[in-house]
Amino acid sequence: MSTPRRWHVSLAARYGVVMVGFVAVGSLLLLTWLRYQQQEEARRVFVTLAQNDADFVRRLNLPRSAKLAEDLRQLLRMDIHFRDATGRVEPGLPEVEEAALRDGRGSKEVLNLPTGRQGLVLRLDGEYEMIFIREAGLMTLSLWHPATRYALVAFWLFSAVFAWVLGLQVVGPVGRLTRGLAGFFGQRERGLPETGRKDEIGELARALTQARDELLEERERREASERLALLGRVATGLAHEIKNPLAGIQLHAQLMESVEMDAESRLSLGHLLGEVRVIEGLVNQWLYLARPVSPKKQVLGLMPVLRETMGVLEPQAMHAGVRVEMKAGGEMEAVQVRGDRMRLQQVFRNVILNAIQAMPAGGRVCVFVERDGERVRVVFQDEGRGFSEAALDHGADLFYSEKEGGMGVGLNVAAEIISAHEGQMMLKNHPGGGARVEIVLPMVVS
Repeated sequence: MSTPRRWHVSLAARYGVVMVGFVAVGSLLLLTWLRYQQQEEARRVFVTLAQNDADFVRRLNLPRSAKLAEDLRQLLRMDIHFRDATGRVEPGLPEVEEAALRDGRGSKEVLNLPTGRQGLVLRLDGEYEMIFIREAGLMTLSLWHPATRYALVAFWLFSAVFAWVLGLQVVGPVGRLTRGLAGFFGQRERGLPETGRKDEIGELARALTQARDELLEERERREASERLALLGRVATGLAHEIKNPLAGIQLHAQLMESVEMDAESRLSLGHLLGEVRVIEGLVNQWLYLARPVSPKKQVLGLMPVLRETMGVLEPQAMHAGVRVEMKAGGEMEAVQVRGDRMRLQQVFRNVILNAIQAMPAGGRVCVFVERDGERVRVVFQDEGRGFSEAALDHGADLFYSEKEGGMGVGLNVAAEIISAHEGQMMLKNHPGGGARVEIVLPMVVS
């Protein structure tokens, strides 16, 4: 069974129909008003002419006779009658008209007579009244009459300007706003053309833009939450599977430290313990991502934490042909922060490892430590290719990585940890080349 087609009428079409109706009704009302004005003007002319004629008869004291009435009728093209105090009318009148005029004696108002004519009674003196009667005539308006033509043209021009302004200010913007909604809610970069307006349409466009952004943010949060839930289950199970054999490796390696061995074997054992700590850090990183916990803060010396982290990564850096150098003034040795040692080492280790991996042909990683008011700034700068524009835009977004085989977890975890320490992590590029990661932490002021 087919569904009946529903016709869609656009706003512009409905607006056009309304404006055509407005012009048609307005034109009829204008013609009605013009006809009324024409009738009032004809009535006014009739009264004025009658009063002037009565004044002429009164001023010259002409005889109130049927002959004078006939002469005036031919001159004025209307019937003239004289009525004396006894009610006698010269020349005579039809009875129905005389009865109607009897009620309007001296009223100076134009009377509509039963015969279809119009009459007016004006008093000449104490004895006579003068009666004027004319044919009412059919009041018609010609479209070719100048007054009618000019009035209609002026009204139509006004309607056209009004329709154009209203369409420009309302219908056009609403149409553009509607056309801009196609695919709008799926792309954050798309804007609506009416957002910059200062009126209600602009408020609607801004409200739609805000709703779109909030919808996309909610969608991203939901997707991230779903990925994190899956990742949490996988990470938790994998971490437990790795931790048990890792603890055994670490225990046996530590027992071997007490055994006599040559320098090469002891160096290899140090590499082994360093790699074990790296694996342990990765496992803790995944566990932190799956189940974030608040850092266990205590007062720490920042420089010892940095040196310990660099010492753990030294074998891996040497293997990659990378030198990790510390550049800090002597006054930095006394800098203390309130934080979680393990978590801060995890952050520094992630950043240095990323720098090492960014220089496959070797290079140098410089670690700068400097005061920034009541905060301390730790800067990690490498000699690699630096961050791409896309990487700078995404920052430390979860699961975003441009490294082959990277999962986009390390920097996100580092940023979360620094944020939990009331600090800030920023990704930049050095003007001379290479990536630059800045970490700012509040200092403990004694």
